[in-house]
Amino acid sequence: MSPKQLLTDPGTIVVFTYAPVGLGHLRVTNALYEGLPKGVKTVLIGSSEKLTEATYKFVSTHVITRRIMEWFQSGWPQGVYTHLYRWQLRTTSSDMKAKIEEIFKQQIEIPKRMIIIATHFGFAHQIAAVKETLERKMGVKIYLMVQVTDDSPQYIWYVPGADVIYVPSKKTMLELRKYAMRACLQHVKFEVLPYPVSPILGEKLPTHHYESRKEQLSKAATVPINFCLPVSGAAVGMEFFHHLIPQLQSRYSRFNFHIICKEAPFTKKFLQDVRKFPNIHIHTSKHSREIVDMYDDVYKKNVIALEITKPSEQAFKALCDFDMVGGSLLLFAHPVGRQERDNLDFLRRHGLIFDVKMTEKMWGMAARGG
Repeated sequence: MSPKQLLTDPGTIVVFTYAPVGLGHLRVTNALYEGLPKGVKTVLIGSSEKLTEATYKFVSTHVITRRIMEWFQSGWPQGVYTHLYRWQLRTTSSDMKAKIEEIFKQQIEIPKRMIIIATHFGFAHQIAAVKETLERKMGVKIYLMVQVTDDSPQYIWYVPGADVIYVPSKKTMLELRKYAMRACLQHVKFEVLPYPVSPILGEKLPTHHYESRKEQLSKAATVPINFCLPVSGAAVGMEFFHHLIPQLQSRYSRFNFHIICKEAPFTKKFLQDVRKFPNIHIHTSKHSREIVDMYDDVYKKNVIALEITKPSEQAFKALCDFDMVGGSLLLFAHPVGRQERDNLDFLRRHGLIFDVKMTEKMWGMAARGG
């Protein structure tokens, strides 16, 4: 049976899991879902824990907590942290077990196989802990596929009991395998595959839209320049955007800024302030899933030439060519956390951004006026 036949078989159900920690995991989940062939039976399970989301924002936006987080992401603290966190996740998996059992109860016919795709390590460890128990109880084969959402070989992404772990690069695969051997963990199969980007963003631009993007970025541009400013799920960078927009508008009045931002108490003042600037288009929702769809929709309805984004999972849009819907010129903000620095390293290794020497040369040319 081919992969497509397996996915579309009436006896197969595909389950996507996501966690409320920013937009990245949900964005990757959405990209994988959109890439499925027609006729696949799917279910989405996640969490709406406001505490988890608030904690993630607090850790990401405060300097001291961010440094503590980064300390736990490298060296010997990472090994200790991973061991304790993995144990905690696997011993608190009863809620996840109940959610999967509920999926079975809701089916008219019990499926023969369940393919679970986890884009967050927390759910992945919990599912791995209960997978065999569920297989015996429900009489079904369960496959756990883990999608690593950054090219960052953090130990917590090694999930014993998973059937396959998908990573963006061979470097990350080798480092995770070395860790598993040192820690004497169960062997897991790895696959190195191109990073999942929404199929919408990978579509070819119509010829006139492609010419429009080139014209926007020409030195003598006289047309409006569409600039995308997505606010991260942790709302990092709002102050920078608030400062940047008027600075750019003072140099070129034809910028159209498309701001994509979740409505939340911590983004309310930012949204109120930026509405006062000219040529601002605000795209908001109170729901993370709608924000992810809005991002794709902005690119589909507008020829976006430039985007400023964190080097999180959004960095992999650099894989889109300039003549694709998502192929805007990316300008990366300062990285937050080890995973974002690792993503920049991925882009450098694959020739998708300039190395340090070339970057310095480019800045020198810009300072001299070309």
